[in-house]
Amino acid sequence: MRKEPYGLMPIFAHRCMHHEIYGKRLQYETYKSSQILHSINDTIDHFGMVVDGVLKAEQYTSQGSVLCSAYFEDNDVFPELLYFTGKRQYTYTLVAVRRTTVAWMHVSDLEEMLKEDTEMMTAFMLYLSKRGLRNQMLLSCLMYQTIQQRVAYWLLSMNHLSEHERIPLPRSQTIWANTLHVSRSSLNQELKRMEKEGIFRIDGHGQSARQKIIAK
Repeated sequence: MRKEPYGLMPIFAHRCMHHEIYGKRLQYETYKSSQILHSINDTIDHFGMVVDGVLKAEQYTSQGSVLCSAYFEDNDVFPELLYFTGKRQYTYTLVAVRRTTVAWMHVSDLEEMLKEDTEMMTAFMLYLSKRGLRNQMLLSCLMYQTIQQRVAYWLLSMNHLSEHERIPLPRSQTIWANTLHVSRSSLNQELKRMEKEGIFRIDGHGQSARQKIIAK
């Protein structure tokens, strides 16, 4: 099989779903909005891959307030960071933000696949590397004070990680606002202003369309 350049390799989750051996072992489940997939302290016995939709990891403060620590969107894998750092239980509650389909692979199958298939191991390491860069980018993004600065830094960073000319946006402005730690209304106003000034163009308007940024 001809090896592909790292930058052109299909996304890890996509490769799993179409793997000639392990792809047939996947179990697909669809969850309704607000449905809980896993609770804190549930045993990790499967890895999940988001086929379509959005999940969020919720944690709780000592006062009982809910904090969203992470979102998982199309082609994201979870909870690989917990599992491979030695934790075998969920440290958060996993909830569907909207109707979401997940492909589940047993942990033993994933470990076997990575051991036996070097190309899948390479794809997995590439995914983890990009995930780490994205997490670092989000932390750095919060160092900026204004919404405009955070949006600009987010776009520049995502453009660096993206392999395409267009930057896919989060599924909703609420998710994007929560990621940037700003209000949805403030983010919406800033995006309209930046688009009007010709900094970028948002392509795809509609509830079913995945919006994308086109830099100018």
